[in-house]
Amino acid sequence: MKKFILIVSSNDDEKFFVNKNYINNIKNFNIPYYITDYNIKNINYNYIGGILLTGGGDIDPTLYKSEKREETKDICTDRDIFEINLLKEALNRKIPTLAICRGMQIMNVAFGGTINQHIHNHMQKEDKNIATHYVNIKENTNLYKIIGKDNIKVNSVHHQVVDKVAKNFKISGTCDNVIEAIEYNNKDLFFVGLQWHPEALYDECSKKIFTYFIKSIK
Repeated sequence: MKKFILIVSSNDDEKFFVNKNYINNIKNFNIPYYITDYNIKNINYNYIGGILLTGGGDIDPTLYKSEKREETKDICTDRDIFEINLLKEALNRKIPTLAICRGMQIMNVAFGGTINQHIHNHMQKEDKNIATHYVNIKENTNLYKIIGKDNIKVNSVHHQVVDKVAKNFKISGTCDNVIEAIEYNNKDLFFVGLQWHPEALYDECSKKIFTYFIKSIK
């Protein structure tokens, strides 16, 4: 069986779902994908070539030893625990992983980092396919190697951000004092979290990110 990309779905009270933008960015690479719910017993790591974590609601603050703030909403602890277990095993097996928005936040929490539960002025009014602010990309990171630029324009659709960065991870992108990208401190492994939504932009930098992700799987 050919290895596939595992896409973790979002959810609400009635359904699991995935925004089509995620799928549109990988379906032309001739690699199969599988959309999963939150049952870890269904996961066979022998067939997973890469993992794509999508956006969604906020993370249960108890998982990073914090009190819940009023602004923290749409928690799904089942998803949190599923993704934490998935990420730990993915890192152990060196499975390439791209974690977007909420995905980056749960990646950070999975390995001991924390979350700032609310910041202002990072939930843009424009559509997600419009870039609205700049992110500085740090040199000597995988993200810089992929994009080849130290400054890119991205979208911003979040109200929570990474606070304390997990052990063995490093910051690879910032906007002012906000952490916009993290990655595992191993240049040979694609294990990257992005706070913005590259799947919605379809620009040159976003294409480079998805292309490198797929190549790291193949």
